[in-house]
Amino acid sequence: MDKEIETLLEMVKSANRKPFWQSTPQEARSGPMLMALLFGDAPSVERDESFTIPSSGGFDLPVRLYVPSANPKGLIVYFHGGGWVIGTVAGYHPFTATLANRTGCAVLSVDYRLAPEHAFPLPVDDALAAIRWGASPAAAKAIGHEPPVLVAMGDSAGGNLATVASRLHNASSPARRVDLQVLAYPVTDHRFDTGSYAEFAEGNLLTRNDMKWFWDHYCPDTSKRSHPDASPMQARDLSDSPAALIVTAGRDPLRDEGEAYGQRLKDAGVPTEVVRGEGLVHGFLAMINYAPSAGRAFETMAAAIGRVTAR
Repeated sequence: MDKEIETLLEMVKSANRKPFWQSTPQEARSGPMLMALLFGDAPSVERDESFTIPSSGGFDLPVRLYVPSANPKGLIVYFHGGGWVIGTVAGYHPFTATLANRTGCAVLSVDYRLAPEHAFPLPVDDALAAIRWGASPAAAKAIGHEPPVLVAMGDSAGGNLATVASRLHNASSPARRVDLQVLAYPVTDHRFDTGSYAEFAEGNLLTRNDMKWFWDHYCPDTSKRSHPDASPMQARDLSDSPAALIVTAGRDPLRDEGEAYGQRLKDAGVPTEVVRGEGLVHGFLAMINYAPSAGRAFETMAAAIGRVTAR
């Protein structure tokens, strides 16, 4: 573990902050996220703009589009983390601006509806609407040319939405498929019985009780949690999923389910790479300018996107 992460864990422990699972959603949203505390200032991007796209129930879905150059190499549709309860496009602005510059791709950052006000499946509806927009002529018009590569990307709960929405989109036999999914420490199952859940139940930023709290808000009807659009690990057929890179954190309750999901994708014939970030904790994308190992994990993701855009 990097000394910077060790220091961070000690700081969190000594701060004695109120955990998510003892908070209301409003209280959880009011505190600063790791991105604001650790990432640093956002870099400038050649062009970015905010607008809305249509989603289910007449909802106008807010998004922010980053265009790093006149001819971006592709389009990344990005879904932020936060357990489906917290997190915003504005809060992720430093990261998504960095992602656009580093990969040379346009990035569409999605402010999907949050639970408990908008529980499952509404966030999935928003994620699918964003992917479909990214595959449409409207995206090419907004970007300035048709992006040759379409990537779905997200972290934590956003990784869950990215993989579900990209599978649903590709399964619909669209004219434009998702080419790659990049998932950072994704939520893939609703059960809390893996070895990493037992080993890292406490003390590494995200706890088992926190995840139970997130699931209780996102999908309060426990009978629906095995639905493959909530828990993609439970899908019978993953063969429509795009090629995948999954990067897990070695000290994360979600580690084992992310890696097991990668194996399920491989078993379905989906080209998949699974990389474990040893010593990393949940939320490490906020730490790429803070801890060297987090920076290396991000470079692994950028390199995978670079290989697809170079074809």
